[in-house]
Amino acid sequence: MRRNAAHSAPPFGAKHSGPVALVAVDAGAVVGWLEGVLDGAYTGPGAPTPPPHGYVLSLVVDARFRRRGVGTGLLDAFVDEARDAGVAWAFLSPDEGEDVEGRVAFFERAGFETVDDPDEQWPAMGRWT
Repeated sequence: MRRNAAHSAPPFGAKHSGPVALVAVDAGAVVGWLEGVLDGAYTGPGAPTPPPHGYVLSLVVDARFRRRGVGTGLLDAFVDEARDAGVAWAFLSPDEGEDVEGRVAFFERAGFETVDDPDEQWPAMGRWT
């Protein structure tokens, strides 16, 4: 897995901030990628710690490489980047489209837990770094 992290001036006392792009490569071909930020701020109820928060914006894995650890590896790498930047908690919001239940189950297997938000059917999910 290749890591390409671009960092700008850190807010909230984090060591690094800004966008993070992680790419999974197999035999020279991109098979997955994750885009996130290390200076996010979850504003809904239930955030267990004040900002900064890591925020996973997008996670994409080639269908031929699903269920082979690519997505979990990208999420783990992002959590590592967040921890290294001094960020204690990362979150994401599952896309509420078709098969949201499958995405939520995947994120749970990757260590993310539902954030307590009684007003949302599919609330954000977070993980300690």
